[in-house]
Amino acid sequence: DVQVPLRRADEFGALIGEFNLMVTGLREKEQLRQTFGAHVGRKAAEEILTRDPGLGGTEQEITVMFVDIRSFTARSAHLSPTQAVGLLNEFLRAMVEAVEGEHGGMINKFLGDGFMALFGIGSDTRNHADKAVAAACSIQRTMERLNAQRAARGEDSIQIGIGINTGPAIVGSIGSPERMEFTVIGNTVNVASRIEALNKALSTSLLLSKDTRDALQRSVELRALPPQAVKGVDQPVEIFTVAV
Repeated sequence: DVQVPLRRADEFGALIGEFNLMVTGLREKEQLRQTFGAHVGRKAAEEILTRDPGLGGTEQEITVMFVDIRSFTARSAHLSPTQAVGLLNEFLRAMVEAVEGEHGGMINKFLGDGFMALFGIGSDTRNHADKAVAAACSIQRTMERLNAQRAARGEDSIQIGIGINTGPAIVGSIGSPERMEFTVIGNTVNVASRIEALNKALSTSLLLSKDTRDALQRSVELRALPPQAVKGVDQPVEIFTVAV
């Protein structure tokens, strides 16, 4: 916030004037980044602000995670609007820390009673499958602590499902020049969502695809489950859960 006093009207004074303008511009950009980031996520804001403006996207190899609160609609029917929003905020606050704070992911969308998170977006594209699986395990530990706190308050526990898939996706801004959204699209995203939905029928809380398993750089103890039919995919999808 420090600016140099403008005391000379010669070439040094002009240079100092340019410096002061640059400081002001940087301050305004940081304010924009912070305000923007509070709405779309810090990593998403950084990615948008560093990319070329306008619509368009590029194909990238990424890992996509979907997380969903089980039976939230039925649960919220017995809650006041304030209680329902409070439950969601308590859940999502913990999830942002687990995904973005601890494992460098990007929560790209809040989906009512869940969210979509991305790994491998931006400059750090290394080990995104490992980071996604580590984040999923961190989410499970976080939920154990959160549910213990809820039980102590006499509140019901929150059950979740997590689905992870790795593969190519189009990453960029879509929409119209007046209203754009930074997101990812493609079959990789769709399959991740379908895998998450399988948790309920399989009585699991975390599932990942064979593509994610194959992309792992570190050893993770997994348990194979029977291949499952997934909408939009011709062949049954091989899925795994983290062994416990």
